[in-house]
Amino acid sequence: MITPNAIDYCDLKGLVTPVLMVVIDTEEEFDWSCEHSRDYTAVKSMKWIARVQDIFDEYGITPIYVIDYPVVSQEEGYRPLQDIYDAGRCEIGAHLHPWVNPPFEEPVSRVNSFPGNLPYELESKKLEVLGQMIGEKFGSFPVIYKAGRYGIGPRTAEILEDQGYEVDLSVCPHMDWSSEGGPNFDHHVSWPYWFGIHRRMLELPLTSGYSGLLRQWGCGLHEVASRPALGWLHGVGIMARLGLLHKARLTPEGFFEAELISLMKALYQDGLRVFNLAFHSPSVEPGNTPYVSSPSELESFLSCLRRVLDFFFGELSGQPTTPLDLRNRLCVSDRAVK
Repeated sequence: MITPNAIDYCDLKGLVTPVLMVVIDTEEEFDWSCEHSRDYTAVKSMKWIARVQDIFDEYGITPIYVIDYPVVSQEEGYRPLQDIYDAGRCEIGAHLHPWVNPPFEEPVSRVNSFPGNLPYELESKKLEVLGQMIGEKFGSFPVIYKAGRYGIGPRTAEILEDQGYEVDLSVCPHMDWSSEGGPNFDHHVSWPYWFGIHRRMLELPLTSGYSGLLRQWGCGLHEVASRPALGWLHGVGIMARLGLLHKARLTPEGFFEAELISLMKALYQDGLRVFNLAFHSPSVEPGNTPYVSSPSELESFLSCLRRVLDFFFGELSGQPTTPLDLRNRLCVSDRAVK
């Protein structure tokens, strides 16, 4: 995994106006409560992608669809995106779900669902196959990557650099999947940084962090309050209800707009000017994710998305951006890239 001594944080002083990018994890439908399987490759929800794309068009946002193998290998998956991409209304990146991405050499397991846990050669080959397929369908090899399940590993950066990637979106600050064999991002923050041997790849973490009066000590307090031995105290919930500390990720999946607005306010006050909002494409159709299981939850999901955008472009006077546009902008002003 990318370690702190292998990165250079970007200087954001030149970003007076906050910027927002929207990333859609564009993937197959599967039962999130079950173990992973190579049999689940349906992408029927893609026919409803206009439900969110129309919102992005309205706000002048060019979203980035990071697409996985089931989407790009089936016409039902890639065809709706081709029309959007050809019109210049989106960008396309790669999203690696190893259990449904050839070559199939590894056993399907929870540990192997994090691509960074695979042997170097296999992780590299799967990403190469995915990149080539995206190139065939969209006319160019992707240069933006987001690991499935945020599963970057010890050699992912090397693989990305070798294959010509320029931006990674795989870091999810303050989250820990180590109990499942995945990465631990507990002590990562939402600030962008340069990484790789030549410091030419840009990491744009998912916006995640703490709001509340005690957010300055958020990571340590939340870690203590979350310990199983102290579960009977319900410390995490009590601190959130009292407005002392609340952890959230910038996504309309599983969070209310009030939580997301509080998060953006807090991080903006702390100096963050680059915001990364993300969600999963199957959520555009009820019944595919735990977050949108009914038509009423779909309405709430879309309403939350709109209200968060209204706040960002209204109260924060923000502007939309894309990962590549932001990289180019930071390349000009940041010493990290020569």
